Amino acid sequence: MGKYPILALLILILVVGSCACIDSNSKEETPEDVIRIYYDGLNERDAQKVIRTLSSAVIDSAGGEKAILETLNDTFKDLEAINLIFEIENISSHITGLSAVVDADLKIYPKGSTEVSRIPYSFKLVFENEKWKICDIG
Repeated sequence: MGKYPILALLILILVVGSCACIDSNSKEETPEDVIRIYYDGLNERDAQKVIRTLSSAVIDSAGGEKAILETLNDTFKDLEAINLIFEIENISSHITGLSAVVDADLKIYPKGSTEVSRIPYSFKLVFENEKWKICDIG
């Protein structure tokens, strides 16, 4: 056996091995995805989903995860009482290094209502622990 078939076999092993390391089900969330997940969490009244989108600085400044959970549960009761829904429109982002800004129009309305409010929002995100996290909403 010559050295070329062995070289070809080694290249094949490297290619197959590197493909096996890629998880086809995982995709890196973009800053825009994080904002969608945040509002999905609010709409689903899922506190853990909301918290997963927040930076450690936001969690710490709010008094920790337990304090945020309590606040979110109170907020969810209020949202549920008026059946409020959030939708994101016209979303765009700009990434600079380990920070990002996402601009979006937030559409807010009680479920089944024709009364809709549209509010422009700007979200600041940081890349921490290999994920985009919300650090400011304004």
